[in-house]
Amino acid sequence: MHVRAMLLRGLLLALLLVPAQAAAEDRRLATAAEAVQDAVLRAQPRLLARQLDQLAPQRPGVVDLYFLGFGGDAVHDVFLKEVRSAQALFDQRFDTRQRSVVMANSRRRVKGMPLASIDNLRAALGAIGARIDPAEDVVFLYLTSHGSPKRFLSVFSPYARLENLQAQALRDMLDEAGIGWRVVVISACFSGSFIDALKDERTLILTAASKSRASFGCNNEDDYTYFGDAYLNRGLRRGHSFIDAFTQAKAEIAAREAAEGLKPSRPQISLGSRIGSKLDALERRLRATQ
Repeated sequence: MHVRAMLLRGLLLALLLVPAQAAAEDRRLATAAEAVQDAVLRAQPRLLARQLDQLAPQRPGVVDLYFLGFGGDAVHDVFLKEVRSAQALFDQRFDTRQRSVVMANSRRRVKGMPLASIDNLRAALGAIGARIDPAEDVVFLYLTSHGSPKRFLSVFSPYARLENLQAQALRDMLDEAGIGWRVVVISACFSGSFIDALKDERTLILTAASKSRASFGCNNEDDYTYFGDAYLNRGLRRGHSFIDAFTQAKAEIAAREAAEGLKPSRPQISLGSRIGSKLDALERRLRATQ
């Protein structure tokens, strides 16, 4: 009986210790996660400044193009890969070398790249706005992420608590930065919901889907979403017209979706009444130098 009692007491003690040990491990993991988040947030000013400090000033008499890529959601690495590919393409074909900035979220910590956050986006737009001639130059903003019919893009990182990007907030940031001539491309589900907030006479808006439709290709295996593949990887490699590339991409996406039995995403375009002539001037300059 004595041995049995000892065994029972030992078992009871073990049962009491397991929850305590689990709670201690949870606290250790939470502390470690907080330390990583603090380190990531402390690094943001330095990481962003590294990109912004290398931005070249505009050239008087030249229609300069500045590129900003934003990969919003860390759940799928396709967004990170897409903005990186977009920056490389624009630096090579659209004369944005030293005039391009990219930020993205990922499940892994990406060396040297700032988070795609509202604060970093606002700071980057402000820095670009300070360098351009707002009457002369064009800013190309490429955003890729998961989207919502409630007019926001998902902004998520496992390393920081981030706010989603609202359509009106994006419009306000562009206005506050003094960026007049704008091309805004949004590769996301329901991205057509951004058009009403962003449209004006000096803005071209291209979206991967209408405000009521999903777009496709959000996974970790591919380098592009369906829209990014058609628009960036094929359309813009064929020429320098942002509008022609969209027209080609829209047709290719419709054919691909039909072949795969998917509900059409219906990419959208909004062309401001004055920006067409500005983009024509930019296209002529780029064609003449390549």
